[in-house]
Amino acid sequence: MADDTILEILHAIQSDLAAVKIDVATHTRKLDMLQQDTTLIRGTLNGHTRMLDILQQDMRMIRGAVNDFARENVTAGEVEAIHHDLNRAQREIAELTARLEIIEGRDRH
Repeated sequence: MADDTILEILHAIQSDLAAVKIDVATHTRKLDMLQQDTTLIRGTLNGHTRMLDILQQDMRMIRGAVNDFARENVTAGEVEAIHHDLNRAQREIAELTARLEIIEGRDRH
């Protein structure tokens, strides 16, 4: 009789261990997916950071060109083109800044 009770307890322990193994495997897969997502987010963040640097450099060059134009006679079309370029660069910087904030917010969680 005691042997049967011990066998029942051992079977219950084996069943519990099997469930724990499944939980560990599931959590391990989720952790791997989370690590892949984090790697992807960091790669995206690096790409956006590089693009933001390029856009900021473009803005500095455009500002320098505007200063050069101030010394010369410029046409209304040239001024309009400069305004268009500045507005585009500012819009792209704002969009990238917003995306970076979203990505950085995801990375913190």
